[in-house]
Amino acid sequence: MRISTAQMFRQGIEQMQRQQFALARTQQQISTGLRWTSAADDPANWAAAEGLQNLVDQNAQYQSNAEAAMHRLYIEEDALASGIDVLNRVRELVIQGNTASQSDESRAAISQELDSLREQLLTVANRDDGQGRYIFAGSSDSAEPFSWDGSAAIYGGDQQVREAQIGTRRTIAESDAGSDVFMRLKTGNGSFAVSADAANAGSVQLSSAKTYDAGLWDGGTYSVSFTGSDYEVRDAGNTVIQTGPYTSGAAIRFQGVELSLEGTPAAGDRFTVGPSQPQDAMALVDKLARLLEAPQDTPAQKAQVQTAMHQGLTELDDAQLHFSSVRAGVGLRLRAADDAVAQLGAQQLHAEEALSNLRDVDVAEAISNLQQQMLTLQAAQQTYMSVQGLSLFDYLR
Repeated sequence: MRISTAQMFRQGIEQMQRQQFALARTQQQISTGLRWTSAADDPANWAAAEGLQNLVDQNAQYQSNAEAAMHRLYIEEDALASGIDVLNRVRELVIQGNTASQSDESRAAISQELDSLREQLLTVANRDDGQGRYIFAGSSDSAEPFSWDGSAAIYGGDQQVREAQIGTRRTIAESDAGSDVFMRLKTGNGSFAVSADAANAGSVQLSSAKTYDAGLWDGGTYSVSFTGSDYEVRDAGNTVIQTGPYTSGAAIRFQGVELSLEGTPAAGDRFTVGPSQPQDAMALVDKLARLLEAPQDTPAQKAQVQTAMHQGLTELDDAQLHFSSVRAGVGLRLRAADDAVAQLGAQQLHAEEALSNLRDVDVAEAISNLQQQMLTLQAAQQTYMSVQGLSLFDYLR
């Protein structure tokens, strides 16, 4: 085997270039902290690291979404708690104003405070998240969702609730539509409502209204009227469907409805029973305020107010229960979001650890390799210098 001088030169240069390349690569690893900077360096591990990096980025986004949803849900929960407090205060004032010891002036003062509470409830319904997005506006959350037209609230939001992606197949509603929270209360007991005829002249008033058999209630309109000491029930077509003697405090049952009336009716006095209608929370408070302003100078006027007040207090209790139910739902979503943050955090930690083990360089090991490669390069350089001085012509001279 013949080895020429040119071949020795070439081998020496190639050896130095290999060592320089290895040295440069190690220097790059130390400066970047990464084992490789392109897929060509290690295709298999590069692909595995890309998958782990995608998982890390995805989990970070889900975690951010969950935390943002929790922020809005905490604000909604606080708003609902404030709304419940307002309704509790409304109830206290209505009961206080509905006692016999109150004068027209004191009831008027209580009515004014109820007006203030109605405005406070409207403010609660228009609460934002501190970033210009209104909690109860649905997806149209850039403007206040509620306004007051003098007798009822007007909802300007929509029914579409924003949902946050907190997992690959997991979403969570960031809030509740204001129409579901404030606008879908019902008059009466939720199934039917009772009203006294404005022309009633007796002292008979409603003391209880409930459904004893929901399967019998057909959602129709009926009237209970009095003829002397008897009562009769008529349907919407004015057909008598039931009659009987009237006894103050005794239950009158028909079509699944049970009414208890107290007092002495005048001939022709009448009560109407009809299906409950939607109403908003602000209108309910306003209705109770107007009731406290109504005159109660005669037994008939007092009976009118007391019948309406009985219905109003029932509606107020239902409104409080509704707010509490919505708040409980918010609590469940908060717990779900908090669990998601915890789970995503654990997944993120494991994924980042696996990615670091796969991709990040061991600095101590890299520095040791660098020193060894520098020594190897120096040896290669010195060897080349020695070989460079060899030539057959040196011996022929």
